Amino acid sequence: MRNLTKKADPTDVIFMLVILFFLAVAMVVALYANSKIKDIIDTTVLNESAAYSSITSSFATVNELTVQRGYLLFFGILIIGIIASSFLIRVHPVFIFIYIITLSVAIFVAVYLANSYELIVSNTQLSALAENYAMMTFVMQHIIKILVGVGAISLIIIFGKLFGGGSVSSTDI
Repeated sequence: MRNLTKKADPTDVIFMLVILFFLAVAMVVALYANSKIKDIIDTTVLNESAAYSSITSSFATVNELTVQRGYLLFFGILIIGIIASSFLIRVHPVFIFIYIITLSVAIFVAVYLANSYELIVSNTQLSALAENYAMMTFVMQHIIKILVGVGAISLIIIFGKLFGGGSVSSTDI
């Protein structure tokens, strides 16, 4: 479990990457199940009931708007959280190399996770579904550029503060 007493930390970028990947995959799988449920409702007696139009519009709203907007909202909150937490940390500039190495590892992992997402959504059953969710697919296709941008902004904020370094005493280590 993450130590919640930390103000900010270079692993926040890796944490964001993993959360976005698993959220995107979970959403695609859940939406696939949701589309199958809608197909069952469309082909059974339920499509002749008075509530059918309400059911269809609810599925359309959830499948087309709510999921994508929720994913982007969560994505934005993670980025804002990383940038806001970057203002709270006070680090000596000598630790910039650790941050750069951690960011490099996050970019390396992002390549594999982006390729894994691409393999999942290129599945014949999921490809038609994934085409409808352009926002999630766009984020996962450009996750490396996004990580570099967020990491660079966080790096500049953490190590570029006017009083960012301070003095390191033996009690700080």
